[in-house]
Amino acid sequence: MKVQDVLVGLFFIVIGVLMIEYAADLKPPRHLKFGPGFFPLLIGSGLILVGGLIALLGLRTLRTEPLWHRPEWSRTRQGWVRFCSIPAAVALYVLIVDAAGFLLTAVLVMVLVLAVSGEPLRRSVPAGAVTAVVLTAIFASVLHVPLPWGPLQNISGWLLW
Repeated sequence: MKVQDVLVGLFFIVIGVLMIEYAADLKPPRHLKFGPGFFPLLIGSGLILVGGLIALLGLRTLRTEPLWHRPEWSRTRQGWVRFCSIPAAVALYVLIVDAAGFLLTAVLVMVLVLAVSGEPLRRSVPAGAVTAVVLTAIFASVLHVPLPWGPLQNISGWLLW
């Protein structure tokens, strides 16, 4: 569904106001001028600014476009399958990452999303594997994010430095 930009802008403004209101309740420690509410305050302010710009730009087409309409992809079954593959991939990741580990789960999710998008398996399997290995190396070694390894615990040292 395509929603008119004025409505999208107003949505982001409301989210920004709610985030700033939440950030105001996060009190800083005694010895600092800013604390845990500083970053949400910046994000909320940015959302209000961007939402306002989107809404203002949407005013130009308010009289010529409907408030919402269905895009072409939503008229086909294949379009809905592709659209639903992303939330399904996120749900699959959340459900199996602890048991299977990040590396195997990332490969599986990437391959499934690419296959649903129409990529042949001969290209989606290597692309998913390379992407998962690179992401694992970045998150585990560079950013020091503790990733679940699942059954690959024995080889976890190969991707860490």
